[in-house]
Amino acid sequence: MPAEFIEADAKREAAALGELLGDTRVRFHRRETPPESSEQLMNLDREIRQVLAQPLSTGLQLEIRGLTARLRALDPR
Repeated sequence: MPAEFIEADAKREAAALGELLGDTRVRFHRRETPPESSEQLMNLDREIRQVLAQPLSTGLQLEIRGLTARLRALDPR
């Protein structure tokens, strides 16, 4: 059952990325994120929403991890 385990991890990581994105949006609207990163954050927001709308797969899980790292780098709170 390794495929189910990977799928469960991917679901968990996708949910965590969605939460992180939501938290970042709140900070962005409160002007708590670095102002110089606003355009990058908006572009990353769009990219994340597109990725999270796709069916889960191993490749998508890797994308989610990369997007999570990029989002944390832009807004490290």
